[in-house]
Amino acid sequence: MSPDTGKALHQTPLALNHRYIEAFRAVMIRGTATEAAAMLHTTQPVISKLIARFQQVSGIRLFELRKSRLVPTPEAHILFSTIERSYIGLEQIGQTLAELRGLHSGRVQIGCLPSMGMGLLPQIVRTFLDDHPSIQVAIETVDSNLVRNSVASGRLDIGITMRQVDTAGTHVEPLVRARAVCVMSADHRLATRKSISAKDLDGLAYIAVSRNDSMRAVLDQAFTKQKSTPIVVAETTYAITTCMLALQGVGVGIVSPLVVPPLHKAGLVAIPFLPEVPIELVLLTPLDHPLSQVAQAFVARLKLACEQFSQCGLPEHRLVS
Repeated sequence: MSPDTGKALHQTPLALNHRYIEAFRAVMIRGTATEAAAMLHTTQPVISKLIARFQQVSGIRLFELRKSRLVPTPEAHILFSTIERSYIGLEQIGQTLAELRGLHSGRVQIGCLPSMGMGLLPQIVRTFLDDHPSIQVAIETVDSNLVRNSVASGRLDIGITMRQVDTAGTHVEPLVRARAVCVMSADHRLATRKSISAKDLDGLAYIAVSRNDSMRAVLDQAFTKQKSTPIVVAETTYAITTCMLALQGVGVGIVSPLVVPPLHKAGLVAIPFLPEVPIELVLLTPLDHPLSQVAQAFVARLKLACEQFSQCGLPEHRLVS
């Protein structure tokens, strides 16, 4: 190379081509132009031409030919180190994209009512993670209004709330419709009944729902209409607490059936309550942006499980009927 040519190269931007970089990197990794060609699924003459052109446009001698082998110069080793740092970043990005396409990684953030989060949801999460073990699932069990606010702001991917909640700013879909059940210990005198009416609870120890719960007024009205006066021995905020008290024989309670599944094997008995008290949950998703593939996959699993529960309950947790 003439001095004038070298001077011109230093004074103008390098006309680098990604193929030059690929060829150079392949030779550095594999050691020969022939092996580099196999790595890049091309031919040895193509690699040789790319290396020659790369040396020409860069103005740097990258290889010396010794006994028919390309031996990297010290400058080549320095350049290779710089290129490898860039390639590691690109490979990491490519790996992440591949994982997202294949549902191999990611995070689903869910907000739900405590009765769902402490009842049916854990089993759904377990079956989902069995198929997607690298996914992370974050669950917040809070009241419906907080769930709705978090979904509307985009902080949560999915929300499960009561149908009655204000759902402004979210996309809403029906999720599950069930009926309240009366829960008690297996040795309770009503435990063999096929259904339990408000009248049946007259004079019995009763675990009432919180006065702030929308179901409280509906149940109080049912007791008044049937002239039934249960003896309130406890009042709870969470359905799971009602169930645990019932298991201990404290009394009977009326709860959403969605909290029952994990406690069925512990001996909790759940019997349909009359008059029917509907339990309707809806699925909330952000209004302004679509769900990730991971979140979509979880929603599909959630809907399937809720559909099965609406029809007959989960097989291993059938309610007494």
